[in-house]
Amino acid sequence: MYFAIYLFLDISTSLLFTHARQQAYLDPGSGSYIVQLLLASLMGALFVLGVYRKKVTDFFRNLFSRNKPDDDLDE
Repeated sequence: MYFAIYLFLDISTSLLFTHARQQAYLDPGSGSYIVQLLLASLMGALFVLGVYRKKVTDFFRNLFSRNKPDDDLDE
């Protein structure tokens, strides 16, 4: 675990402090692909939230409710 963290920090700092000139090109196809990924992720998250909406609302309703359910009522 620590090896991976140190490796990541070592590589990121070495890439950050290199002084070589670097060039990159982002063509319109790549840009539209990135936009498509972002929109698909958003729509997927909304779909999952819609599917589990009842569970999510019940969870937060029970989490913030003042009245705690009693387990002694069944006896």
